[in-house]
Amino acid sequence: MERNDTYEEMYARLHKLARQYPQFIHLESIGISHDNREILALTMGNPRKVLFCTAGIHGRETINPVILIQIMEEYAHAYQIDLPVPGHPYSIRELLWEYGICFVPLVNPDGYEIASRGFGQIQNLRLRQNLRIQNIPSREWKGNARGVDINRNFPCRSYQPRNPGDSPASENETAALIHLFQIYDSVGYVDFHSRGKIIYYYRHAMSGTYNSYSQRLAKYLQDLSHYEIAKMEDEFLTLYSGGNSVNYYSEVLKKPALTVETVEESASFPLQAKYYQETYKEIQYIPLGILAQIIADAEETL
Repeated sequence: MERNDTYEEMYARLHKLARQYPQFIHLESIGISHDNREILALTMGNPRKVLFCTAGIHGRETINPVILIQIMEEYAHAYQIDLPVPGHPYSIRELLWEYGICFVPLVNPDGYEIASRGFGQIQNLRLRQNLRIQNIPSREWKGNARGVDINRNFPCRSYQPRNPGDSPASENETAALIHLFQIYDSVGYVDFHSRGKIIYYYRHAMSGTYNSYSQRLAKYLQDLSHYEIAKMEDEFLTLYSGGNSVNYYSEVLKKPALTVETVEESASFPLQAKYYQETYKEIQYIPLGILAQIIADAEETL
C-alpha cells in the first residue's frame, strides 16, 4: 500500500472479493453519488444481525478506505481457514456464522477522488465548476461533489444548517447510509476517520446507561489500538460539529456508535503512504474484536 487506490481499483477489489468468497460475502450497491459513482457495501458473514463499519465519509481521509478493504481481504482469508478471534473463545468462522460485519469502505467516492486526484475527476461540468470557485485545495477537500460535508448532513438532534437552503439528508451519500441502517438489523456501528488517534464514544443525546456502555467499548478498542479516548465535552467542539452518522445511528437505532480517528494529529493532507501499514496494524482487529465483544456482553446479560 504505497499509494491511494483509485475508486475504480477499490471497486474492482470489492468485486473480486465477492467472486472469491460467494459462500459468505455479499456485495451490493446502496446508492449512487452525485457524480454517478456507486457506493458499495460488503457484508461478510450472516447478514441477519451485523456490525456496521464505514470509512471515507470525508474525501481527504484517504487512508482508511484502502485499509478497510485490506482488513476485509484478511478477514475473508481467516474465515476460510477458520482462524481464532484474538482474545475471544471462538473462531472467526464461528462468529460470522451467527453474525456479520457490513463494511462501507468508501461512503463518499466523489470526495475521495477529488482529494486523491483533483477536481478534474468530477465528470459533471457544473459540479466541477462550483467546486473550484470555493477556493479550497483539492487535497483538503472534505465534502462530496456538491461541496456538502456528509458528516454534518444526518437528521438528528445535533444537526445544524451551515448555509442557506441546507437541509438534513439532502445528499445521495447520506440517504444511502440511512437506508442501509434501516434495512439491516444491527448490533453497533464503528465509523473510521482521520486524524488524532482518538476514540469518540460519548453521545450527548443518549442516556447515562448508553454512554457508560459505550465508554466500556471504547476502552476495549483502546486496548486493541492504543489510541486515546476522547472526553465527553469533545463530542461537539463547535455548534456545527453535530449532524454526523454516529449521532444519527445512536439516536435512531439506540445501539453503540463509536468514532475511531486514525493517524496522528499532526498529519498533513494528502496523507502520506507511510501511514498505511502503521494504521493497519493499529486497527486491523477493531471490526472483528468489537463485534465479538458486543456479542460476549450480550450473552453475559442473558
